[in-house]
Amino acid sequence: MSNSTSSLSEEVRNIIERDPVIRNGLARELVNIRALARYMQIEHGVNASIDAIISAIRRLPVKESAIKINALGKLILKLTMKNRIVDVAILNDPEIPRILSKFSGEIDYGRGETYRIVAGVDTVRLVIDEKNLNKLTSLMPKKSIRNIAFNLSEIIVLLDESTEKTPGVLAAVAEEVAIKGINIVEFMSCIPELIIVIDEKEALSCYESLQRLSKSDRR
Repeated sequence: MSNSTSSLSEEVRNIIERDPVIRNGLARELVNIRALARYMQIEHGVNASIDAIISAIRRLPVKESAIKINALGKLILKLTMKNRIVDVAILNDPEIPRILSKFSGEIDYGRGETYRIVAGVDTVRLVIDEKNLNKLTSLMPKKSIRNIAFNLSEIIVLLDESTEKTPGVLAAVAEEVAIKGINIVEFMSCIPELIIVIDEKEALSCYESLQRLSKSDRR
């Protein structure tokens, strides 16, 4: 392979690897290769003929990517979705753990009420049912609440326990959501579960996208 051909192949591969939409679309044979080559010329300034770019794309191990996607899809066992969720950003200080401990005692876990927490250095993010928001705000000083995001949904992705030793699963799920252009408000990992919090308006689209991924091995 000449240096110019090698350089073109490397450039094409880098473009595709940086874009999960293109990468997964190629793996599933959903992308028009000539249109993709033209896109690379116009949007990425690839200095080569359409036919040369097409040849470079076709030399990529697309089938291997498809096999990998199919294998990762098998690890998704179940999807559940819940609406009317809120995401509360709380200023972290020494009093917050005590307040949240008291609030946690108000949650009816037996009835499936939602309580997710991620603690950073400066901020604590709390994902709860909208109906329990008043209980939280009655306990929390107003100055401690930085922001409340309403009209959210959470999608729980139940994974096979082997996920913990399988590289690329979390990335595959995140990429599947990115393909739909969906903004992820929160992404929490508690293997064998993933919790994805998104806008309610995008919840069904996100759910269907992940459902397709879970069934990719049966296509």
